[in-house]
Amino acid sequence: MTQKYEIIVIGAGPAGLSAGMFIARQKASCLIISKDLGGQMNLIPKLENYPGTILSSGPLLAKTLENQYLAYGGELSYDIVEKIDFENNFKITTTRSDYIAKTIVLAPGKVPNNLGLENEAKFANKGGVHYCTKCDAPFYQGKITASVGVGAYLLESGILLSRMASKVYLIFKGGRLGGDKDMIASLEQKQNVELISNSTIKSISGSNTVNEVTITNSSEKETTFSIDGLFIEMGSKINLDYVKHLVKLNPKGEIEISRGGSTSHPAIFAAGDATSIPYKQIAVACGNGTEAGLSAFNYVEKLNGKPGIRADWKKKIGDTVFHY
Repeated sequence: MTQKYEIIVIGAGPAGLSAGMFIARQKASCLIISKDLGGQMNLIPKLENYPGTILSSGPLLAKTLENQYLAYGGELSYDIVEKIDFENNFKITTTRSDYIAKTIVLAPGKVPNNLGLENEAKFANKGGVHYCTKCDAPFYQGKITASVGVGAYLLESGILLSRMASKVYLIFKGGRLGGDKDMIASLEQKQNVELISNSTIKSISGSNTVNEVTITNSSEKETTFSIDGLFIEMGSKINLDYVKHLVKLNPKGEIEISRGGSTSHPAIFAAGDATSIPYKQIAVACGNGTEAGLSAFNYVEKLNGKPGIRADWKKKIGDTVFHY
């Protein structure tokens, strides 16, 4: 049996959960579909830069947002979207079911590319292997780190780590670094940064946390370094195959959005890391999700001949409704 909702949100990261929360607060029927809870928030063992939150973590914030969303009557299904068709309404096909919706909020997020090393999953995050230098570099003050990656991702990682770590091994496949010349010049002048060219990581090892990385160069010579943390900056991938025929994507494969999370399709809104927003941060994703959720709600309101809302908080005093 095909289930019907006014709004379906795809993705249960910070953007998707925020969108769902503000939709559910307005008493609209809302379903979030996601393969997991939290997305890349699960890669953050210590969360220090989310406003108003102290001594938290990515998974804890994800669970808090989920509880808030469900408390307002929203529904959540752990599933994978395979196809979306549009003809008056949206038909969303997942691995287990079919759904109908009047409008959609896309918030699938990104998935970081990994190296495929044997112990990589074992050491991920708390074990000293990280995929977000911006998020986790502050935990390596005065420690020995290594970063492997490509292009601007690697350059930015090296710059950030050089300001905090006592030693940074910058590992890359090519004979020279590629990207911004000023950033490269800065890295080449830093005393605590060692550039390791024509090399790839063969293995990582340790007990509870990673403490050694073995690299192989173009001559097949192996070298092992002692480290406290490894940062993998190989870029990220976004899966939008199920909806790319309905929305415009930029050259990076991100969803092009404008004010309020609007996309090239009038009935589709989007938010978070899978969009063209410049800052990929949890706080930004929550704000974008809120905008996209309220925009989707207003779209449904207008379909029903209603004016929509400009604010989430309101109170009626006498015959007057005050918005906060």
